[in-house]
Formats: sequence, structure tokens, C-alpha cells
Amino acid sequence: MASQISKGPLFRIARGYTQLAPIGGVINYDLKSTVLPNRVVVVSGENDSAIARVSIIFRAGARNETADNLGVSHVLRSSAGLSTRNATQFAITRHIQQVGASLTATSDRETITYTLEGLRQAVEAVLPFLTEVATQQVFKFWEVSDLSHRLKLDIAVRPLQLRAIDLLHKAAFRTGLGNSLFIPKFNIGKISTETLQHYVASNFVSGRAAVVGLGFSSSKTLELAQSLNVETGDGTTVASPYKGGEVRSDKGGEFAYVAIAGEGASLKNTKEAVAAAVFQRALGVGPQIKWGVRDNGLLSRSVDACGDFASSAINANYSDTGLVGVLLVAPAASAGKVVEGAVKVLKNPKLTDADVNRGKAQLKAAVLSDFENGSKAVQLIGSQAALTGGALSPVQIAAEIDSITTTDVSNVAQKAGRKLTFASVGNLSHVPYADDLK
Repeated sequence: MASQISKGPLFRIARGYTQLAPIGGVINYDLKSTVLPNRVVVVSGENDSAIARVSIIFRAGARNETADNLGVSHVLRSSAGLSTRNATQFAITRHIQQVGASLTATSDRETITYTLEGLRQAVEAVLPFLTEVATQQVFKFWEVSDLSHRLKLDIAVRPLQLRAIDLLHKAAFRTGLGNSLFIPKFNIGKISTETLQHYVASNFVSGRAAVVGLGFSSSKTLELAQSLNVETGDGTTVASPYKGGEVRSDKGGEFAYVAIAGEGASLKNTKEAVAAAVFQRALGVGPQIKWGVRDNGLLSRSVDACGDFASSAINANYSDTGLVGVLLVAPAASAGKVVEGAVKVLKNPKLTDADVNRGKAQLKAAVLSDFENGSKAVQLIGSQAALTGGALSPVQIAAEIDSITTTDVSNVAQKAGRKLTFASVGNLSHVPYADDLK
């Protein structure tokens, strides 16, 4: 019987101070986009929310790491809030918490984002601390060395489904986008302050930066972007083409966690990216009814007879490529049949108009719901701004979803099914190898 995998942050990891309950606003707001002469992208929107959110984003995620500094983006994420050129760690924490605001650093394989959120007056009062944390790092060696315990904890508490997604990227891209979101154990304590400063100097430049304000004055968002103290330049992004492959990590236990995916869509190809998201929903992302155990997706209907399992389709879009596929969890004894069934679905999904229409309806509901939640909305807008140079409003995205046809989704499915990538972790005694699957 199909069930749902817990929807944790599989593609983005965060570190933050305090927690704010999201207060939603309207979803039919327009976005204003501007590109400054130094190529910083500025996007702002008024969603009539009581909570304002401002983000500074740099294209400095894990894909930019090299063999010499693997894990530097994880250390950088964990360093958010340490002393800067003009403020101590204590001063940053005290001032932000005293006004009831929240400062969070999140990162994925392409971007690092610093987000300040709180009541509008509170955000305006502590806005200088956002720019300090995002652009004025000094990385004092005694503060950096104290991060080792946090880094070890981050690695220790990773759920196995997150580990499977990490391995999936490693198998699919090898380097670049294949780099983990977490520092390898052998590099803990070896990322020096000089390495961090060099990484920041190389990637925290104007041509790789974006500033997003949601529920915040467009003029003040523009003023913040103009005041950023970053070097002018575009930096360098190394190509990371999809290659495919297989990675296995036998950890024992009772369950097998298996991620299977093919090449997806780039964020810069909007139509294909939306079609990939519809395909994800058509495959099934878990029950849409509270306490439900079925999602009526294509995967669940096709594999349900193989035994007990949990599943969720996955879709990751990057600036030049992507991944789309499924994540499975099954008891070790039945994992083989479940994986074989999932592979058959991905290679020949047999999509119907009903599957696509259901996927479109679910995707539109999810997107509009995310844009009601300001915390998720600012992340979505920030990723678009940093990676594509602009951002689509909720209404524009909904229109793009409506324009998708069954043919568009079938084309994405065919592209993904040509060459599949496999990653598995846990008890793999019954998980077939990639070359054994037809």
C-alpha cells in the first residue's frame, strides 16, 4: 500500500534564529523587477501581509565548490550571524531578537539566501544587520572553529531520504550540482577563514546577486540593493551536465530508501520547467486528503500491488538542467519489486489527460498556497531572480500551468525516461542494481 514520505526540505537547508508564524497576505500581487547597472537583480512585491520579508541572494551554492573546498557552502551557511566587520555576534542576535524579527540563512546547490522577516517596522529597524551578515563577513578563526560541533550534528541528523537525494545528485552530475549540501566528514575543521574569504570574494559579486522585498517598500528594497557593498563582476559557473549513473550506500536496517530520476528541466525554460512540475504531481506526491494513505497518482496505481511502500515524486530545477523522478521507501524484502515497478512507470508512464489535469490542479493549488505563505514565496521569488534575472508573479505562474498540455508533459516524461539515475541507501539486500533493470 502506498503512503507518503515526510515532506522535509530535501533540496534546501536552513539555519536561523527564532521562529515566526507565517502571516499570509493576498496572492494576486504584481512583482516589480529591476536590474541595476552593476547587474544586481531587484524584485519587490506588495502582498498586504503584516509580515515583511527581505532577502539577499547570491549564486554561491554547493555547485561552485571544488575538490579543494568541498563543504565550504555548508560552513558558510552555518556561519550566518557570526561577527562581521561592524557588529559582534552578540549585537546581531540581541538587536534582531529584541525587535521580534528573524534572520535565516538557507542554501541549496545554486544559491545562498539571507532572509530577514518580521513586522514592517522591525525589519526596517534592523535592516543594516541583514547587509552586515550577508556582505561583511570576517570569519574570525575562533568562531569558525567553534562550528565543528554544529557541522557534525547537521550530518548526524540527516534523514536517510535526504541522504538518498544527495546521492542521486552525486550519481547524476558527479561534480558541480553533484556536490553535497553537507560538508564531508573528512573536511570538518579544515575549512579555514582564508578559504571562506576567498569563496565569498569569488561568488558574492554583483553579477551573481539579487535582492527581494515582499511586503516591503519597493523604493526601500531598491535602496538596499544599491547600498550593497560587493565587488562588481559575474564570477564563474562551471557547467554541470546530466550524466547519469548509480550510487549505493548499504547502511543496514529494516528499510531501503531509493531515489530514481532522469534529466528534468532548466528554470530558464519556463514551459518545460512547469511541465516537469505537472509531471511530478501526475506521478504523485503523497495523499492530498488528511489522514489519507493513497494519492491516486500514476506511481501509486501502478506499483500498489508490489507491497507496502511510501513514495513521493521529486522535481528539482536548476539554471541549466534538472532532475525529475521518484523517491521510494520500502521494507528491505519488498524493495526489489517496488523499484522494478517504479522504473517501468518512469520509462513508460502512459499519461492520460486525466492524470495531467489532476497534476495541473494540484500544482496550481500548491503554488498559490506557497505564495500565500510569505516565507515560501520569498524563497521562490529569490531563486527565480538570482537564476533567471527576473520573477513571475503568482498569476503568471498559474497562467503558465493552465497552458500546459498532455503533449508537453509527455515530452518531459520521455526525456526523463531515456537515461535514469539510481541512488539507494539503507538495507539494499533486495534492491536491484541499475544494469539489472530493464
